[in-house]
Amino acid sequence: MNVLPELWAHIARLMARRTARLLVAATTLLVLAACGPGTGGTGTGPILGAVNFSGSGFAIGAPCAQHCDNIELRLENERVELTVTCRHFVFTGPWEIDATGLAVLNGSLETTELSEGQVQTRTVAAEMRLQFSDTRAETSREVAISVRDAQGNHLVAPLTLEQRPAAPAAPESCTPGAS
Repeated sequence: MNVLPELWAHIARLMARRTARLLVAATTLLVLAACGPGTGGTGTGPILGAVNFSGSGFAIGAPCAQHCDNIELRLENERVELTVTCRHFVFTGPWEIDATGLAVLNGSLETTELSEGQVQTRTVAAEMRLQFSDTRAETSREVAISVRDAQGNHLVAPLTLEQRPAAPAAPESCTPGAS
């Protein structure tokens, strides 16, 4: 009796198992590597820790006319906040920066206004676009910001902020009607 065909069949099964194990290991390594810092994966997110941008918010193309001092932008992996006097944009959830340094976030903008002698607060859905000077927030020197409503109207005039190494100062209280 010839045992050679059985031997070849056994060797083929062993090779198939080893090949399958190698493929599983390689796939696992690739998936885990895709979750690393700055990849936009679900691992550590687009940044490490928090990154802060602030300043007087020099406007792009035009001087800032109202409520433009003490602007703060705080970036975290699961939260982005922009505070301009009497306006506060918030986005919560995972986000990423694309290959051109752009992040588009759909969140909400809360505005405090003085209307007929009464202080009123309103909240609207808003889209914030962050254009970083680099493809990573941590290494960007500046970020250009615009906040628009669903119709494309500017809710916060386009402006540019500079990165600040220290945590931002507490925002000033809102005083509607004050310039």
